[in-house]
Amino acid sequence: MLTNIPAMFDISQDQGRSGVGKAIRSCILNRVMNSGSFTVAEIAGDSGFSSTTVSKYISTLLDNGKLRETGKVSLHTKGRKTVRYGIPSDSFYFLGVDMRTFELSIGLIDFIGQKVAVEHFDDFRLDNTHDVLDLVCKRILDFIDGLDGLSREKISAVSINIPGRVNSRTGTSATTFNFEDTAGVPLTEYIGDKIGMKVYIENDTKAMAYGEYMSWAAGKYSNILYINIGWGFGLGIIIDGKLYYGKDGYSGEIGHVHLYENNVLCHCGKKGCLETEVSMRAIRRKLTERISKGETSLLSPKVQNGGTITVMDILDAVEKEDALCIEIVSQTGTRLGHILAGLINIFNPEAIIIGGNLSKVEPCYFLQPVETEIRKYALRLMCRDVPVTTSRLGDDTAVIGACLIARSKMLDGQ
Repeated sequence: MLTNIPAMFDISQDQGRSGVGKAIRSCILNRVMNSGSFTVAEIAGDSGFSSTTVSKYISTLLDNGKLRETGKVSLHTKGRKTVRYGIPSDSFYFLGVDMRTFELSIGLIDFIGQKVAVEHFDDFRLDNTHDVLDLVCKRILDFIDGLDGLSREKISAVSINIPGRVNSRTGTSATTFNFEDTAGVPLTEYIGDKIGMKVYIENDTKAMAYGEYMSWAAGKYSNILYINIGWGFGLGIIIDGKLYYGKDGYSGEIGHVHLYENNVLCHCGKKGCLETEVSMRAIRRKLTERISKGETSLLSPKVQNGGTITVMDILDAVEKEDALCIEIVSQTGTRLGHILAGLINIFNPEAIIIGGNLSKVEPCYFLQPVETEIRKYALRLMCRDVPVTTSRLGDDTAVIGACLIARSKMLDGQ
């Protein structure tokens, strides 16, 4: 098992572990992580060292097979082409796991962030039990065993998305899989012992935010708010290109801010939380209540027969132009826009990305009410150039984000 990727680029006592070697190595890893390749001039500019010093370091890495030429580009109309270098994409792999209420996803990326494989399990139920945790570990091992032609030793690390309060620095979860009989053992160690790999954990919304940012937004923006609106409501904050964690890693729990006097009990144990009005859980509650009072919907028969409405039921009903579902979804968009207007006034972001189940709804039913409310309540100078867009990674956002988190933490030597 590879446990220290930065150490793989320590080429000698003098070059690799000295301040010069560490600085150049860090710049190389960051360039490859963000754009896939680099030139000598880019590393010299990033590190502050001369092109001669950088070239000497890169030459040794080339000789050792740790770098390779990826192509040549013409930066000027005259003169020789500039060589771009990269790390072989199959040098290391990173595995990500995402757990949702009704779905488990496992994925793998190579070193430069390209998706190798993703598998979704819709027979999963996220219960806070040892049995479910053991099942997750088993499916991770089964997924790895099913990777044709890829040795397990090349998978450097695993990162697992967990909903709720997660301290990724200590490897502990305060909400999910926080069992009394394992209280003295970090969750990362417990899982790591079961699967025999280096394990990290991360809050699901933070991983989704990081996945979107690293996959396409990093070249455009440095300050982003990511909204995860699924069964719950989470906020991922990226400031100056880095995830904002707060003191204990619990930042972004906006869904549990008290905003409403609706006397609705949130799953956190308090009443009137934002999630009780703006989430798929809230939409299902409102829809069920209104059908029970006699209003008509395509989902009326299911409710009247005692069935449980799922996310897909609601999304399908909206797509089929069910008037009641559209009304409730649009009202949710209006409430979300009101919240986002306040966040824009606080954070002054460059962009807002909306992910989760509701991001799949037709823009006219959800995104347009969001944008209308933002324009109504946010300060015009702060919102006029802030794009509000939906996830580009779609269903793979969370699992790819988990893979990228594993890579980031491993490269940082955590």
